[in-house]
Amino acid sequence: MNIFEDFIKFYNNRNSDNWNFAENYIPDFFELKYLIHWDYGIIDNFPFDKYPLENGTFEEMNKRVRIEQEFNVLLKEEKFYKQISILELAKRFNVTFSHKTIDLIPETPGVSVLDNLSIAKLKKSLKLLSKKDKLNLLIFDAGYHKHHFDFKEKYINIDLEKYFEIQDIFSFQLDTCLFPDNRDWCLITTEEVPILFGCKKEIENEIINKFALELFELKNKEEIH
Repeated sequence: MNIFEDFIKFYNNRNSDNWNFAENYIPDFFELKYLIHWDYGIIDNFPFDKYPLENGTFEEMNKRVRIEQEFNVLLKEEKFYKQISILELAKRFNVTFSHKTIDLIPETPGVSVLDNLSIAKLKKSLKLLSKKDKLNLLIFDAGYHKHHFDFKEKYINIDLEKYFEIQDIFSFQLDTCLFPDNRDWCLITTEEVPILFGCKKEIENEIINKFALELFELKNKEEIH
């Protein structure tokens, strides 16, 4: 049997009405579904209560710039941020702890996603999970991009360096599914959706122990956004 067949069949039979649910992206032969949360950082002593959330006036814009310059957050360089868990952020801003916590926090440069750290952790996690297993990559929308980028729809025994090279071009917004030959798990990326992960129930503990990023379990009908 073609190792990609079940994934392609699933993808082609999706219901667009379910675009905001995990079941729309992770095949139903994976019992558990997770949202992989990127790491975030916070600036110690950042004046969240004084930073203008609006910048419609010159006064608000000037105040923003002064604070951003004082705390070196104009460029949001990761080296200035202290890593903080989603649970700690929820407590710090007194909001609900969930995969939607970030959406509940006022948008300021005092809190920022740590892309480089997150990608490094994802690489580490996938290396631990894949062990000596062969990995396969299916790019669902490869045909749409084939005139601009030199990659295929299907990759058998792809190495992680090649996988991250492809994802780096699209900032993990390409419609893809990465999975081992035994189909114990899959890693899903798609446009405007966080990275998703599906796995068999029997390896749940292994997944939780080996993943360096925060995982949030999602039920089939639980909204992503």
